[in-house]
Amino acid sequence: MQKTRVDIMEDVLRLLRQLADDWEYTGDITPETCLFADMNLVSLDVVILGTAVQEYYSQIIPFAELFTELGQRGMPDIPISEWVDFIYAHLDNSAVSQPQAGAQS
Repeated sequence: MQKTRVDIMEDVLRLLRQLADDWEYTGDITPETCLFADMNLVSLDVVILGTAVQEYYSQIIPFAELFTELGQRGMPDIPISEWVDFIYAHLDNSAVSQPQAGAQS
């Protein structure tokens, strides 16, 4: 099934809400929420999030490229909507499988 940007946003928001319990984050999580400023994530948390996304879609997504680009732009943060845009641009929909066991739909 072809994943739309809306599908990916729903998937990422669901993953973030699941992970937020571990991060002790209790605020709202919306497309405008910034990973560092709003959620107070650290780099390890973003690695965990990236890993969760890659496991969910069963493919590698080049998140290092995204953070290199952000660094070059001098942007210290990223809203969830931009994270989703990057996933959408790099997701190989032909390789997307059904969510793995343990991943909630």
